[in-house]
Formats: sequence, structure tokens, C-alpha cells
Amino acid sequence: MRVAANLALMFTDVPLLQRYEKAAKMGFKLIECPLPYSVPAEDLRREADKYGQVHVLINAPQGDTIGECGFAALPSYKDYYIETIATAIKYAKILSCPRIHIMAGTNAKNDKESHDLFVGNIRYAAEEFAKEGFECLIEPINQITRPGFYLRSLEQAEQIIEEINAPNLTILYDTFHIQQIHGQLTYTIKKYASKIGQIQIAQVGKKRAEPDYEGEIDYDYVFKVLKEVNPNWIVGCEYFNQGDTLEYVEWVKKYGLEF
Repeated sequence: MRVAANLALMFTDVPLLQRYEKAAKMGFKLIECPLPYSVPAEDLRREADKYGQVHVLINAPQGDTIGECGFAALPSYKDYYIETIATAIKYAKILSCPRIHIMAGTNAKNDKESHDLFVGNIRYAAEEFAKEGFECLIEPINQITRPGFYLRSLEQAEQIIEEINAPNLTILYDTFHIQQIHGQLTYTIKKYASKIGQIQIAQVGKKRAEPDYEGEIDYDYVFKVLKEVNPNWIVGCEYFNQGDTLEYVEWVKKYGLEF
């Protein structure tokens, strides 16, 4: 099971293009780049190629910062949403990135109209991505970190995936969020395994930090479960790194993962 550096939360002390070098020095060969759109895709690809890195996940445009959470369930952005899908495809093609995550947005009404809009928008994205061979991911996000986020549980995500019935539509399963929504990581990993496209991780506690940082998730156990269920899942490191030296990625070897 391999790990990927998340360049939205990691190495935020330097501009985006410089984060590739920092990730490389720590050993990362796989890259998640959720917020690539401030830099031309060609420049991002050049940096990744320089360090022998491969992009495994980007987000469709969700706003200008990590605090903005997408548009797929927001009726006032319906026309703009279509533009974001085209932009995401353009970047994914240049980056040779196989997966694109669509964020739902915050403060949508929890009603049939919002559900139908979200389903329609995700169906459109999945169809457009399929034409290019890309996977479409949706992610439940906890209400503590992102109050009002529309997609808020695995049951809701499963319902949407089953309604759309697209083979390239999967769940982005982030242990940081699922622990705070559901708990029961073992149960939910096994229950939703067939619908999970990629994993993300972070410790839950005083800081959203490395998995071996003090917190409530026992990652020694969780990684054993993940590897037993599907050792081919990629594990995205969506945490705020507490340092940028090799000492801060000793957990990769400790838990039996690979770069």
C-alpha cells in the first residue's frame, strides 16, 4: 500500500511549485494536488516529472482556498459548475491524473431539490470523466470541520452512487472525516470497500497531523485493516505536516506502507 503527499495541506510554508521538491526530499513519489489551479498545469507537470512523481488525485475547482468546499450541490453555481468540470479535465489530462474529486459545497438545503441537483451534477461529471478514462470521487466531510457541508455521511454517498450507477464513480474515504462522522472505521472500511476509490488519512486530536501523532485513531490497527481489505488503495496524506525531514515520515515504514 503506497502513500501520496497531499500538496494542499502539506508544506504550506512555501508556494505550490516548491512543495514538489519538499515532498521528494521526504521520499514521496505519488502526489495529490487538490488545489492546482493557481498554477498552469504544464508547470505542475514539469515539477512532478523533475522529481519522478506521479499525480494520483486532483480536485475539480472548489474555490480559491482549502476552506472553500465546491459547488456541486449549490443551485446558484449551476452554470459555473459545468465550467469547473471542463477545467478539471484539462488539468487531469496534462497531469496524467486518473482521479478527480468533486466537492459538494456548504449551506445547501437538505431537501429533494438539492439532492436532485447534486445527483445531476455528479452524473454529468462522471460521464464527462469516463470519456477520458478518469475516475470521479465524492467525499463525505464531517460537520465539525466543515459545518453545513452537503455530503455528510457514507450512507448518503452510497445512495448517490447507487442512484447514478456509473462504474467510475467512487468514494474518497478519509479516516479523519469518517472517524468524526461515524467512528467504526473497521466496519465502514469493510462495508463500503467496493465503493471506495482512494483513502486519505490524518490523526484526529489536538492537530490534524501525521498518523503517529497523538490522537484517537490507532493507525497501527487501521492500516492492517486497510491492507487486508485492499492493499492496492493509495493512501493520501491529507494532514498538516509537523515537519519536513525524514523523521516525520518514519511512520510509513513503521506501519508497513511504501512510497
